[in-house]
Amino acid sequence: MKWILAHKRLGIFLVAALLLLAWRQYDRHFTPERWADTDISRRGKLVESLMEQYNGLEGMTRGEVEALLGTDDDEMQVRGSGGGAAKTVLVYAAGRPWAIFPEYLYVSLENNRVVEARVKAD
Repeated sequence: MKWILAHKRLGIFLVAALLLLAWRQYDRHFTPERWADTDISRRGKLVESLMEQYNGLEGMTRGEVEALLGTDDDEMQVRGSGGGAAKTVLVYAAGRPWAIFPEYLYVSLENNRVVEARVKAD
């Protein structure tokens, strides 16, 4: 009888653990709606899924990026290396609640196309 009770408890524990893991995966899945509805200090949990789904955003136009993420929080103009053309960098708050420093998603554009996207702590 103890053997059956022990296995029942183990089964309940395993089901609960699987449900928790499934919820964490669902909670981290990027959608434009979820990005818009998530507080900027908690968007970091969606960035990995965003980068996987959209191939690091590379090659996307500014309009496509803004359709996904909305308008940026703090656009910057950066001079290209070697005196090249100016590069636009779109900046989105993408922090995680446990991060020590604020984190941002930097999306670099050249000729209106994404050339790099990365998360950086400031």
